[in-house]
Amino acid sequence: MFWLYNHLFSRVPALARLLILIAILLCGFGLLIHLVEPQTFPTFFEGFWWAIVTTSTIGYGDYSPVTFMGRLVGVLLILVGAGFVTSYFVSLSAAAVSSEENFLSGKSHFKKNGHIIIVGWNERSKEIIEHLLLHNPKQQIVLIDSTLEKHPNHLLKFHFVNGKSTDDQVLIQANILGASKVLITANIQNDEFQTDMFSILTLLAVKGLSPETYCVIEILTREQVNNAIRAGADQIIQTNQIASKVMVDSLESSNDSHTD
Repeated sequence: MFWLYNHLFSRVPALARLLILIAILLCGFGLLIHLVEPQTFPTFFEGFWWAIVTTSTIGYGDYSPVTFMGRLVGVLLILVGAGFVTSYFVSLSAAAVSSEENFLSGKSHFKKNGHIIIVGWNERSKEIIEHLLLHNPKQQIVLIDSTLEKHPNHLLKFHFVNGKSTDDQVLIQANILGASKVLITANIQNDEFQTDMFSILTLLAVKGLSPETYCVIEILTREQVNNAIRAGADQIIQTNQIASKVMVDSLESSNDSHTD
């Protein structure tokens, strides 16, 4: 019997197991009070209703045992059932707090599909997320970053995963297999060469797990563009080249205005 219980319930979450035990307990006492006092509780449903009201301490008073045996059953239900129900609500509250804490600390798994994964938290990432949500508030976004301890912005509706984007388990936690696109941003505060190497390693990890996922990668050095192509990048953004062109255009337009 114990083996059967262990085999059936070992994979069921603890909260669900407790709820099942409470349901069995309520059904058992509902049936017992119906058998003990069939005149007061003519059907199983009345007995079950009484058991729920009693264990929840609501006490409507519409049904109550009148015989000695019936009241004895009631005492047993109060002593046993109230403890189970209280444990359930305490566990439910603890699970809700734990779930919220896991979400904020980036430990929870993302289970939806069709989302966009953004690697790296910086000012550009923040503006990108704001822009995406402004145009499509229902867009699902997952941020992967190893430098943050908590969700960086509670006002923006996106999922946060704490960890290195080169780690397969972190990518799986972000549901890489269900992602529609991945944007790998560069950390401009670090050495450009090392930053590009980390971005390319992330690209390799993503393509290794999900080759068909569309990947956009930000590259800082011109020398690493070919490596990004070899790693399977679908689109490459050369930030420094774009910034340099804008600066040169600004300088030239400024010279033209002075000449005129």
